Amino acid sequence: MIDPKNLATWLHEKAGPAHDALKADPARAVSADRVRYTLDELLAEAEASGQYPLPPEQREWVDAPAVGRELLPEDLQTVEAIAAFLADAEATADPACIQHAREVAACARAMHGIK
Repeated sequence: MIDPKNLATWLHEKAGPAHDALKADPARAVSADRVRYTLDELLAEAEASGQYPLPPEQREWVDAPAVGRELLPEDLQTVEAIAAFLADAEATADPACIQHAREVAACARAMHGIK
């Protein structure tokens, strides 16, 4: 249950000022189709505009292959994808990695209605 006092505080301290700032400068708004970006998309846009050229060592890091924990529940949309993700985690024999994978898999199952 939401405490009305906490809600009022949040509205006063966070939501209200955000609304006022957006009303004062509508260019700050992000359209619905641009709400979710990948890191690659954001970096490409920033580099193309000349706002943020990456130094070589950072470019090497960004271009490096994934190491296993980058998947999000949104990425695991099938039983097979979840099983492969968990198998990769089990293969590491790293308890922290396995636990993390189990948590991500559980979230993915709930998110996508997979049993």
